[in-house]
Amino acid sequence: MYQANSSELNGRHFQQESIFSPHNLLFNHQDINETCKNVGQVFKPHLLKISKPQKNFSATMHHVKTGALSISRLVYGADVIIEPDHLDKFYLIQIPTHGYAEIEFGRQKFMSYSQVASIISPQQSLRMRWHANSPQLILKISKDDFLHHCRQHIPDTDNTPLIFDPKLDFTTQNGSYFLQLLRTLMDALACDKHPLHHPLAFKQFESNLLNALIYGQPNNGLDKIDSHKDKTISPHFIKRTEAYIQQHLHEPLSVETLAEQAGVSVRTLFTGFKNYLGTTPMAYLRELRFEQAHLELVRNEHLTVTDVAFKWGFTHLGRFSQEYKRRFGTLPSSTRRCS
Repeated sequence: MYQANSSELNGRHFQQESIFSPHNLLFNHQDINETCKNVGQVFKPHLLKISKPQKNFSATMHHVKTGALSISRLVYGADVIIEPDHLDKFYLIQIPTHGYAEIEFGRQKFMSYSQVASIISPQQSLRMRWHANSPQLILKISKDDFLHHCRQHIPDTDNTPLIFDPKLDFTTQNGSYFLQLLRTLMDALACDKHPLHHPLAFKQFESNLLNALIYGQPNNGLDKIDSHKDKTISPHFIKRTEAYIQQHLHEPLSVETLAEQAGVSVRTLFTGFKNYLGTTPMAYLRELRFEQAHLELVRNEHLTVTDVAFKWGFTHLGRFSQEYKRRFGTLPSSTRRCS
């Protein structure tokens, strides 16, 4: 993994997030048993105990769900020991925004702080010690959703989830890239009019976020990807995928969805499109959506350029205009005036 500038984005940049508001505050407790119960309802039942004798205890938790993901902010006002054993049904990425935590799995142990998060796989036995007043941003990913996604990328994936190296280091290029995607997601959730709220855009973004983990964070499936020989894909599969794209052009589509429909891996689908069409599946999809946007601007005078762009999943208006002009020789606004 390549090294990135350690002064760049890290957990400290997530200390004040506007998405965490009174509307999604789950609790503000002074009782450890109630806290344990409520946290367990979001994640799973676990053991929670104070590690150092003290009179006062407090805990606060916010929770936001979106798609296959959920994001929480949890802070304990005392040093606590947390023992959930195996997570079973989900992956957990924990990012300290201040302070630190000690993470134990099996016989290994490491310190997690703003530059080194923890990523815990479902089948890893887990024990943690969170230090007082050390808030953590927690990303929960459904195991079933992640497994379904992985099947389109990793050959011969069965029902056994990937096991990741639990240290997610933000000083590396790969870790920094993942955190940039998370930053984008947090910004989108804080803004009702953010382009990522469009289903066509969010589907692709969610895929990018999961791929950043599959290809960027060391795991036990990477060797399968590197050693896999591409399956030969016939023109029949390409034509079937073309037809599927044309019939579902208005729906949220990702390359994983297309590979699943074709019955091949993402890598094989890429190879087939390159060999037979000289393009990629998502580039092909993008071209068809540009054609539809062009037709809308010509025929539908009731929609603005912004309406048309967003309708077909183009969330960056400046880039949409530039690419539109390159294809059709004129700006979208000019097409609208001519029509």
